[in-house]
Amino acid sequence: MIILHIAWLDAMQASGVNVVVPDHVRYQRQYADTALWCVHDRPAVKDLKQVFTAKTLDELPAPYNRPDIAVFHETYIPAFFPIYRTMRKRGIPYVIVPHSELNKTAQEKSHWKKVIVNALCYRSICEHAAGIQCLTEHERENCIFGNHRFIAPNGIAPQPVTKTSFRQAETRFVYIGRLQTYMKGIDILVEAFAREKDFLTANHCHLDIYGPDDDRGEHYADAVRGLIHDNQADSLITLHDAVYGKEKEAVLLDSDIFIQTSRNEGMPMGILEALTYGLPCLVTMGSAMGRPVAHANAGWCAETDPEAVAKALVQAVKERDRLADKSRGALACAKTYEWNTVAKTAVEEYRRLCGKERDAG
Repeated sequence: MIILHIAWLDAMQASGVNVVVPDHVRYQRQYADTALWCVHDRPAVKDLKQVFTAKTLDELPAPYNRPDIAVFHETYIPAFFPIYRTMRKRGIPYVIVPHSELNKTAQEKSHWKKVIVNALCYRSICEHAAGIQCLTEHERENCIFGNHRFIAPNGIAPQPVTKTSFRQAETRFVYIGRLQTYMKGIDILVEAFAREKDFLTANHCHLDIYGPDDDRGEHYADAVRGLIHDNQADSLITLHDAVYGKEKEAVLLDSDIFIQTSRNEGMPMGILEALTYGLPCLVTMGSAMGRPVAHANAGWCAETDPEAVAKALVQAVKERDRLADKSRGALACAKTYEWNTVAKTAVEEYRRLCGKERDAG
């Protein structure tokens, strides 16, 4: 079976889509013939075979110019529009992986613009898709379009080193990711810490936030600093530049609890990565990882509002003697998302959608 993944990838290291799409292609290759068509003129993809840039499907080399199924990563990419039409014209089934763009909360951003473009074309594009690939049950429940919604999550590789000990007299919280104040819920996070400032200070707690200022031309660091200052949380929260690679690993291993209070996510790689290090996580339902974290006893889950997050913070600090147990739960949770498993799940669904089940052998 020929699977053609289609994505707009740039050099932004903090983007989960940029990180995860090449791995979908790489690991699915164990079960099918896969390729990546990057519609960005200068794709920042390393160490991956069968990566192509082209303007049209016909410019791709065979057999990828006649795939059995196409997989579009994200929805509202203008360069995708003529490709959608080509797939429909040629009868090539396609899947859309919206990466949370079709969630109800995401639709609130630029709401009227999305109402218009959805009515003009994107509703039809989604309705004609063979399937909408949701990354979590939360995303499937909140996705607004698509006749067939199925779950095939992002994956993660196990880490060679994991957490071995936790502080008992203090607690170091950490968030690593993009600094989008609304979608990532940075405002919720800061307000929650401010609400319990006295308790958290008395219990020697601190939050370190790491993220890039420049997010595809938009800048967020000053807004985050303003939130921290306006909430009088400067003594509790420190904003840092983005970290990657070994530096990020060192930060995670030196922390006690990873926290992410997003309003809307498909499946955040920051949480998955923290789990692979055995780092307990405090997450909101909006992060889409609330149920898996709670089910695996891998941390704490809160509703997506400052009051609920503040209560969860207090609970986590009071339960810091259970961090070792939560760490084991985090590793068990991460294991269910290892790439070999999730890649096989996705390919099996693609086979069903394009009627290639008999080719599985």
